[in-house]
Amino acid sequence: MNLVKTLILLVSFFVVNAKADVPLDYQKPQSPDELHSLFAQYFKAKDLTGLTTLFAANATFILDSDGGRATGHEEIAKALAPYLSFDSEMQTLSTSIHINGNIALIRSEWKLADSDVSGTALEVMQYQDNGWVYLIDNPNGF
Repeated sequence: MNLVKTLILLVSFFVVNAKADVPLDYQKPQSPDELHSLFAQYFKAKDLTGLTTLFAANATFILDSDGGRATGHEEIAKALAPYLSFDSEMQTLSTSIHINGNIALIRSEWKLADSDVSGTALEVMQYQDNGWVYLIDNPNGF
């Protein structure tokens, strides 16, 4: 009986202390390329929650050339929401990836399929909590 109580206490402890910032049903990218692939997948599905799981809790999304930025999951979700109005797929056309330990510097060319919307992104990613996430995403290279 004591063993059962101990197991219940241990399971309860891990459930209560589990990180709640990333839903359990979302993959953690194991490479910067996989992060781009998941971004495209969640973009196509118009899954705003999925998109925000690809950003660190304190990540910054650059909004414009004047230095406007969105910081944190809530602000980044608001910044990304208008992009989901496009009935299109996100395509990453080319990338330059440089990794140093758990930090990566990326330049990527992207576009929305069947549209004139495109850009050159400058990104800083970090491997944390068993997956790659954006620390800084500057989708238009301002």
